[in-house]
Amino acid sequence: MMIPLLLVLLTAGKLAAAEGDLQDNQESDATVVAEPQARPEEERHVETLVQQGGFLGFQGVAVSGHGGHAEPYGFLRSSPGGGLFYRRLQQDTNFELEGNFLNEHDYHGDLLLDYKGDYRLHLRTESLYHNLNREQLFSPAFQAGRTDAPTPALYQAVQDPPVDYGISVEQSSADFRYRLHNYPMHVNLGYWRMVREGNRQLRFSDASFEGTPNTVYALRQGVDQLTQEGRVGLDAHLGPVDLIYDLKIRTFEDREPIPLAYYVPRNSLAGTPQQLGGIQQHNENPDSQFVSHTLKLHTSLAGGLVGSGAYSIEQRENFSNLTDSTGARHLKVELHNAAGDIVYTPTKQYSVAVKYRHQDLDNDYRSVVLSSNFANAFQLVKNPINSSKDVITVYLSYRPRYDLSVNGEYKGEFLRRENNLSSLPSQTSWALPETSDTNRGMLTVNYRPVTGVRCSAEYSYTITDHPSYGASFQQQHQGKLLATYTRSNGWGGSANLIVRREWNDDVEHYLVNYPLEPLTYSSYPLTSRERTVANANASVWWVPVTRLTVGANYAFLYSNVDQTVLFTSVATGSQAASNFYDRSHVYGVTASLAATEKLDLSLMLQQVRSASAFQPEYKLFSSTSSTLGVEDITRQNTVISLLSAKGEYRFTKLLSTSLEYVVKDYDEKNPSYSSNNGTVHTVWATVAAKW
Repeated sequence: MMIPLLLVLLTAGKLAAAEGDLQDNQESDATVVAEPQARPEEERHVETLVQQGGFLGFQGVAVSGHGGHAEPYGFLRSSPGGGLFYRRLQQDTNFELEGNFLNEHDYHGDLLLDYKGDYRLHLRTESLYHNLNREQLFSPAFQAGRTDAPTPALYQAVQDPPVDYGISVEQSSADFRYRLHNYPMHVNLGYWRMVREGNRQLRFSDASFEGTPNTVYALRQGVDQLTQEGRVGLDAHLGPVDLIYDLKIRTFEDREPIPLAYYVPRNSLAGTPQQLGGIQQHNENPDSQFVSHTLKLHTSLAGGLVGSGAYSIEQRENFSNLTDSTGARHLKVELHNAAGDIVYTPTKQYSVAVKYRHQDLDNDYRSVVLSSNFANAFQLVKNPINSSKDVITVYLSYRPRYDLSVNGEYKGEFLRRENNLSSLPSQTSWALPETSDTNRGMLTVNYRPVTGVRCSAEYSYTITDHPSYGASFQQQHQGKLLATYTRSNGWGGSANLIVRREWNDDVEHYLVNYPLEPLTYSSYPLTSRERTVANANASVWWVPVTRLTVGANYAFLYSNVDQTVLFTSVATGSQAASNFYDRSHVYGVTASLAATEKLDLSLMLQQVRSASAFQPEYKLFSSTSSTLGVEDITRQNTVISLLSAKGEYRFTKLLSTSLEYVVKDYDEKNPSYSSNNGTVHTVWATVAAKW
């Protein structure tokens, strides 16, 4: 009996002690809860994170042939290179700096500094080099008829010497944001500049059906252009709405002198002097200035109902520097843009959005244009067209299940033009419709039937009542299909198809009436135009063994246009049914291998085969003219090939090296366009380190 009694007493003592401990713990917990959990921001301690590293390397470049088409973006010279990065993330200050340099035309730099979110400075600079084409003019010179005399005229070409053309494009920007620490307001300042320097081929002509000789020129022209932009902005949170104002000023300056050339005197059809000869300015790229004021307003972006609006006034002013012609300087174009959006999301299944855009385009009426290059200095010119455009978009999204969504969209675009419009072109008016209304409906379905599979389909139909131009469409059908599949990271693939068909049965053409002075036109019977576009691609990837991934892709791009073309605008019966096609096949194979824990290897092969030609039906217009030979001089058949092989070896976590070899080849099979054929070999070796 004593043992059970002792057990009862011990158990009661333990329970009492446990209750006491529980009360003590509750009091202790209550004390802890009563203490503040979060320390003030200024008392928090955040460990500083520092990352830094860099690389040194050398790029060897070997060029065979032209090289500019094989490598359109890249300075084709061997050069050493290097780069660095430094990041320091602290409690109050974040500092990031990175940059790389290959040559004086290919570099990049970026600096970001942030102090408590109150001050933020972002500096950026980058440059690339764009290789440009050099076109071959006709040769030899030939004799052909003229309208002002029975004797033939000479037609000749002046070809520039064989040189490589290219332009270096440099962009730099500086952005600063200041946040008032105790007020929901930001001040934003920005500056951006773009400099284009180099040389290009300038092609122009001194040619006419009256007078001789007629010359086409291809000359080297220097490029030195500067574009600058300054921005000032304010944004503030004012209770239920946010208000944003932005001022932008952009200037363009061509620092090269206006080109000069000697022009031959020309007579009118009646034989009276019309165009004076001598040294004249031509091909000016006028300086200009652009000023924009923008005001935006929007409600909270987190609510079920979101509204926003914007209004901007933009003005562009011409600063032409021509001295032998006047009337263009200080001409202005003014744009008024207004926008309003409403997005309503009543439930997670439904979302509705309505967007409205309005634009007014107002041009200054041109003053009298005077040119000392003509016997009659007064020159009649067309005044530009003023226009207004309204765009309304209604978007509806319905998601009945997590794996299925249906989206519908309507878009209406309504264009209005005024002043200087007529049914026939003239020296003072434009033959364009006063109104052009375009309506489009689109339906999209997204479906994920099982894990790893995603499908989407889209169809749209667009109709325009008065197409603006011959290449514009009356009706358009477009369909898109997309499917992707991934299985347990072992293999996967994707495929998509886009097909578009559009046509216009009322393409307008105009004939020039005799006599040619004064110049008048008459309507030609309406013709038709039909265009078909198809783009398809498919890709697969596979992991046959651990550490090895292989992939393949194929793409097909196709465009075909059928239309009636006028081969002369002065005679009836000069039309011919014509076709233009452009198709490309793109093949690609990739492989990557993690050979060891320290060695990675990769290989890429790609080839593009493209062909195009303008194919008019054979038609004899006269005893001396027909469409024979047009297809031969327009046909192109191009093969572009690429091989890239790269290896990277990591000695340690902080030290690595890499070697990459790339060869690019451009091969045009048509001898008439083969002058730009070439091959570029590039070897890029680097050593990188982190510390």
